[in-house]
Amino acid sequence: MTDILTNDEISLLRSLEKKSRTIVGNFTHKRYDRLETKGYIKRLSQTPSMQDMLYEITDAGKAALRAAGGAAD
Repeated sequence: MTDILTNDEISLLRSLEKKSRTIVGNFTHKRYDRLETKGYIKRLSQTPSMQDMLYEITDAGKAALRAAGGAAD
């Protein structure tokens, strides 16, 4: 059974499917936590500032996006 993704999560996964995303500065990463816990996205790097993060969609994230009808293969 696939988790139900929110519209916000689908939008985020779509944007990550196009390219990895760096989140810079004083930004809460909470909206990414659930997707990361489920293994749909991963953090690739962290700068010394501990605030800048690079996120990438995983194969599991791509599969969840397809299951939600949010991806075009």
